[in-house]
Amino acid sequence: MFNNVYVPYKGYWSSPFCAWQGSFQNQNAVDLAAATAKRFFEIRGISPDIFDGIVFGATIPQKNWFFDAPNFAMLMGNPSISGPRVAQACATSTVSIKTAAAYIQSGANNNVLVATCDRSSNGPNLFWPNPAGLGGKPEYESWMVDGFNMDPTAGVGPAGTANLVAKERGITREESDALVLSRYQKYVMSTENERAFQKRFMIPVEVRVSRKKTILVEGDEGIIPSTAEGLAALRPASPDSILTFGAQTHAADGNAGMIVTTKEKADELSVDKSVTIQLLSFGFARVKKAHMPEAPVPASMNALEKAGIKVSDLAAVKTHNPFSVNDIVMRKEMGIDDKIFNNYGCSLIYGHPQGPTVMRLAIEMIEELVLKGGGYGLVAGCAAGDSGAALVFKVN
Repeated sequence: MFNNVYVPYKGYWSSPFCAWQGSFQNQNAVDLAAATAKRFFEIRGISPDIFDGIVFGATIPQKNWFFDAPNFAMLMGNPSISGPRVAQACATSTVSIKTAAAYIQSGANNNVLVATCDRSSNGPNLFWPNPAGLGGKPEYESWMVDGFNMDPTAGVGPAGTANLVAKERGITREESDALVLSRYQKYVMSTENERAFQKRFMIPVEVRVSRKKTILVEGDEGIIPSTAEGLAALRPASPDSILTFGAQTHAADGNAGMIVTTKEKADELSVDKSVTIQLLSFGFARVKKAHMPEAPVPASMNALEKAGIKVSDLAAVKTHNPFSVNDIVMRKEMGIDDKIFNNYGCSLIYGHPQGPTVMRLAIEMIEELVLKGGGYGLVAGCAAGDSGAALVFKVN
């Protein structure tokens, strides 16, 4: 699908992810993303004026959201450019990278910065005009809470789709708990040796918490340690569910970004010119109503087919897995070896800020492939409306 789309080695970053109502709760996500991008440029010695466009991925409105993409560009140091905002729920990063790739592939742009951010904390509460209401009384919507509670296309909330898939497929509580424990242990891999793996891409973020005080957020916040005994003791999220609150992700805040460019520019910007990172394909799928956790499978198969490879060719797989059910289904349907599946972390454990979630997953996958000496990698996830999206990368 793509034959001239590349990412410079170390041409990407992620902030720590903070569970909602944590250290990022009062920070404007656009401002924070721009500050993190500027810090990334300083560390890498990159001038912001090298970019001829941006793709800005965000799903939760912030103050001045109408101007978010051009405002981000100005704040990060290049007021001459702008670009589209992409908002596709949990697939926002996936589609943002794909959009940038299409610009590069077509020749419309030569060097695009894909920036993604969201703040789940203190989300907007909206009043919608309702002229037919009693006395014109408006309708109220809490952007985050109502969005998580009900998907109008499915007729249930996201958790309801996971419950339905678990029942239909006979997934047990024991399978779910085992998957969660495995994913937590894999996240712990990224914190070993004083967070050596995370430090390969994670930018510490300074935030102001009062007029006189700032703090430096260096690592993820809100991670809940998992043990077999602890998971077994949790109550189901609902009486008819095999899922506990330990088997689903939590809302979070954060940002992440990636340079998407040509091979020539990627070689120029790469920290190590012997490492080549190529984006090969994008895949999308939508499954039947209220079956969201199944969507990553056909999306992944679509991306693999376009890339001309098979599951057996993959060296690393990363997924946005808001529920344990997602990975259980994907592992069984696609025959993925768990040795390559969500090493070093996933959104089930470190949280889901929506916009930047899959961006961080893609970055972690690239770094894992570099450590392995190269290979093909798949990053995928489900999204609102029983949809799924996936990307295939190749690292040499």
